[in-house]
Amino acid sequence: MIVLRVVRSAATAEQAAQALTLLEQQAGMYFGVDAGIHGLHPLQATLMVNPALRFQLYGDGVDVEAHTAFGHQLLALPELLAWRDQLKRGPGSCALTALRSFMACFAPSADVLLLGALPFAAHHLADGSGTVDPLGVLFFGEKMFRRDAAGNWALLHLQLSEEGCDDTPLRRLPVATDMVASASEESATPPQDDHPPGGYAKMVRRGLTYLQDRTLVSLTLSQSYRRRVQMPATQAFARLRAANPAPASFFVNDGSAVRLFGASPDLQLIIQAGLLHSLPVCGTVARRPGAMGEAESLRELLNEEVDAASLAVCTDALRNDLAPLCEPGSLRLLNRRHPMSLATVVHAVDRLQGRLRGDADAWDAIAATAAPVMVTGTPRKEALQAIGACEASPRGWYGGMVVQVASNGDALAGTILRAAAVGKTGIAEVRTGGDLLADSSPEREEQESRLKTGSLWRAFGLEAAQAASTASATGSDPVEAWRAELPATVRLMHHGDPFGYAMRDCLEGLGLALANTAACSVQTDADPQLGSAQQRVAVGDAALLVLAQSGFDVQTVSPQFGRTITCRATLEAPWASQRPFVAARYTSLALIPGELPAGWQVWVRDDHGQPMALAHAGKRLVCLLFRPDSLLSEPLALQVLQAALAFIAKVRGDDAS
Repeated sequence: MIVLRVVRSAATAEQAAQALTLLEQQAGMYFGVDAGIHGLHPLQATLMVNPALRFQLYGDGVDVEAHTAFGHQLLALPELLAWRDQLKRGPGSCALTALRSFMACFAPSADVLLLGALPFAAHHLADGSGTVDPLGVLFFGEKMFRRDAAGNWALLHLQLSEEGCDDTPLRRLPVATDMVASASEESATPPQDDHPPGGYAKMVRRGLTYLQDRTLVSLTLSQSYRRRVQMPATQAFARLRAANPAPASFFVNDGSAVRLFGASPDLQLIIQAGLLHSLPVCGTVARRPGAMGEAESLRELLNEEVDAASLAVCTDALRNDLAPLCEPGSLRLLNRRHPMSLATVVHAVDRLQGRLRGDADAWDAIAATAAPVMVTGTPRKEALQAIGACEASPRGWYGGMVVQVASNGDALAGTILRAAAVGKTGIAEVRTGGDLLADSSPEREEQESRLKTGSLWRAFGLEAAQAASTASATGSDPVEAWRAELPATVRLMHHGDPFGYAMRDCLEGLGLALANTAACSVQTDADPQLGSAQQRVAVGDAALLVLAQSGFDVQTVSPQFGRTITCRATLEAPWASQRPFVAARYTSLALIPGELPAGWQVWVRDDHGQPMALAHAGKRLVCLLFRPDSLLSEPLALQVLQAALAFIAKVRGDDAS
């Protein structure tokens, strides 16, 4: 048995980041659990550059090459000479058996490991079918950077003896000529997506026929988007990691002309000391800005019945795949639809736990979950047939796995999602999809598919191509343009309002000066003795009293305090966006549904269609039936208040002219 000495020295995040840039031209890989749910996702990372050995996987065996002097030394050891003598490709040979035998040559260690990536077609590794194209690449390193759960980096050096460590730093090698696109190599034809807008929804409708007419329980369909990019892949990955840390972040230079990187939400397998965890993810909702925006996104996600059912199917199917590898009765569900909030989206996560049988290991678990149900469907065989019939292009890396397997049996595996593959001609391909049930909405699936590409295109600096997604992610909105039209001073009428000082703080936070002589007013005091309202923005019950004076039917209701509603602007609103937002209500009055009195417009309605913001130009009035100053209201609610004040000031200015 080979015993490798592990020499560990402290390193900095800057040193690791500098080493990662070498992956632009050199073979190697970064695999990090950079974010996730506390207690579920084990934060850590491994970075390997210029590995000693490179393994190419096929359906009928493995090819191995030494790339450094250390790699040649390893392969010359008696244990590995015997292993190489048995290393044959052909019928009856199995790549996973060869890898298992290789790792068995080393003494158990968490730092002696194989690191690599498997494409979607790697599910053929389990059946041993021969394929022309490689089914994955794995690296064995002499030196690697590792990050622990506390965020501390170390540089590890594996040695064959007790001799001194070679302190030669990682060197930047000359750029390989086949890794950089020249002008003559670039195709004059613009890159094309698999489908034009609306095309994915059509494919989903076709896929739904498989779910309705056949034995499929679920089906995942995908499509590829392609863009020409100028930014180096390592730079784009650094931007992606900074903006979207994820449970499975990875960058792979496979040693050819491909650089693959991504930020996947799906950490598929965690194996430690024989205990197996799987964390299936299903359901995606854009994360809205602010604490209330995040809470509303999670509410929307967790109230989505189709996503809940899809995740249940994924979890049950994973249990079916993993049960043969686990001790009877040990595989169980520990968490159901645990919310996971990432930088731009929110997801729901289940957690399964089981104990591996004595005759099963990480390679068995990787084989059992290759092409997992989350990216194929259930049953897998029928889902693969439907995917072949429906999808417009091969999946390539999408739905494959990034893996890390140590000689002590511990392992990590992440599903390759939210990833970009960049070839030598500078074309980046991003593939996304979603899990379908028989009652899935094609339009919603297409919207979700496009949403998932946003973070990757922004990482490449292609913000213009994702302007809508950027606005959704950052909370920016055309209503913000009203800020320039705000009046200089405002009168606040708040005596008797229990939250009057909150509104004062809100207005002053907008940069407005408060003065009792100001022409524009904000009224939050629900005092019916205030008289006829003119040239003001009325809020909450004060707004309902103003509406009652203006001919609306208003009734007393059971108090609704601290309740949130989802609102959306109408086409009559003086801004372009209809993006939904959350607002808080503190009211004991309500409108009785009916026709609008003459001159009134509805700017905002709630998700039941009831008016929540109304305006009358002639009366110089805007009535907001929610509290934009509440901490429970999203920023867009406050921007509606800005638009209302600007509207009042503009109407007055138009009259004066």
